[in-house]
Amino acid sequence: MFNMKVLGVFAPERPVRQPRETLCIREVKAEFLTLGGAVILVVCAVITSAVFLAAQFRFFTDSQFLILSALTIAAWLYFFDSLSERLQLVDHSIEYRSLFSRRRLVPLVDLEGLLLIYEGFNMERGLETLEIRCRGKKPDRIPLGPCWQRNKLEAFLKSVEQALQDPHLCEEVR
Repeated sequence: MFNMKVLGVFAPERPVRQPRETLCIREVKAEFLTLGGAVILVVCAVITSAVFLAAQFRFFTDSQFLILSALTIAAWLYFFDSLSERLQLVDHSIEYRSLFSRRRLVPLVDLEGLLLIYEGFNMERGLETLEIRCRGKKPDRIPLGPCWQRNKLEAFLKSVEQALQDPHLCEEVR
């Protein structure tokens, strides 16, 4: 009936999936453009405007004005301290730095585990806490401020896992 010749059979070529390249992040910093940073900035702006209004119209007593001024200064200092937080890998150790906090240095050799704990709105410990477990020592907790981007913080912790070649080093608790 029909004379058909098959000249060739073609199959669509599937793209070859290459393994995802993971970046080694050696340093991560708190950033201004986060939800927590925006909330703290709004609080600072509202309190600062209240101080200027109180100074302009004199509807507070002197002691109330001093308390409000002290709260304004404390809020701005907290905001700048939160923005200055930094975690980095330096010379086979993890270093934490902040403007008003003490510098902490944890050797990778002694590192037994990292635990990232979401604290919620716990004002004693911050929004997130990084618990560092070392051999022969009690766990050290580093309270992190509200200006952290969680995905960058998790990428840094994954880089620490890769550096130590231990895929179960970091844990997360919510």
